[in-house]
Amino acid sequence: MEMPGGGGEAMVAIGFDAYQPAQVDVLTGEPVHWTNDSARQHTVTAEDGAYDSGRLGSGASFTHAYDAPGPHRFYCTLHPSMRGEVDVHRVLLDAPGAPAGAGRVYPLRGRAALPSGSAVSIQADGGTGYVPVAQATVGDDGTFTAALEPSASASYRAVAGGDTSPPVQLLVLDHAVHATVTRGVRRAVVQVQVTPAAPGATVVLQLRLHDRFGWWPLITRRLDSGSRARFVVGARRGVPARVLLTLPDGATELARSGALSVAPRQPPPRARA
Repeated sequence: MEMPGGGGEAMVAIGFDAYQPAQVDVLTGEPVHWTNDSARQHTVTAEDGAYDSGRLGSGASFTHAYDAPGPHRFYCTLHPSMRGEVDVHRVLLDAPGAPAGAGRVYPLRGRAALPSGSAVSIQADGGTGYVPVAQATVGDDGTFTAALEPSASASYRAVAGGDTSPPVQLLVLDHAVHATVTRGVRRAVVQVQVTPAAPGATVVLQLRLHDRFGWWPLITRRLDSGSRARFVVGARRGVPARVLLTLPDGATELARSGALSVAPRQPPPRARA
C-alpha cells in the first residue's frame, strides 16, 4: 500500500514470544501491519486502549494507522511480556542504502506529512552537536531530497518547524578503484579491485564516446566476495575507459579509477619471406 510521502505499510511479524521488529518509525497516517507468524494466538493491543486486534491465529493479520505523533505502545494480552512501540513522526529520513564517498555528492532522501513546499533543514552531527548542512523542500508527493558532500561519517536528522526526525547514520568511506586492462586484437578485459573491500557494491564501466559527447556507461557489475569485478568489452581504437564505484543506482559516483586504453593490441608484424 503506497502512502503519501512515498512510504508504505510498516510490517511487523508476531513471533512465538516477541514482535519483530519491536519498534518501528512511521509518518502520521501511515499504517502498521502485524502478521502472526507463530503457532500460537496473540493480540495487538494498545496500552491506552485505543485499539485491540482481538485474538489472532497463525497467519492472521491486523492493520492500524496512527494520526497523532509520538510514541504508541502496544502489547499482547495473552502474553503480557510481549511489548512493542510505534513512533509516529511528521518528518522522516530514509536510512542510507549504501555508504558515501568522501567529498562526493550523496542524495539523502526523506518524506514528510507536511504541505508541499515546506522547508526542511538537514542537520549533521559528527560528534560535536548538530549543525545545518543542507536544505530541502517537500514535494507534491511528500518526499524531499538533499544533496550532501560529506567528508566524514556522521549522524543526520531532518528538522521542519517544530518537528525533528529520528537520526540516521551515513557511513563515509574513502574507497579506491584499481583497474587494469588486458588488450587483445578483438576484445579487452578490464579487471577491477576496490579497497577497502565493498562486496556487493556497484561498479560501472564507462567509455568516452565522441558520439555521446563524453563518458557513457557501458556495463554494470556488482563486486564479488573479494571486492573484484571483470568487464569484457570489444576493443575500440582510440576509446578511453574508466570504472566508477557508485551507489546501487549506478549513477551516484563514490570513487573512480584512472583512465585506461581499450584500443586493440596491434598484432606483431609479419616476417618477410
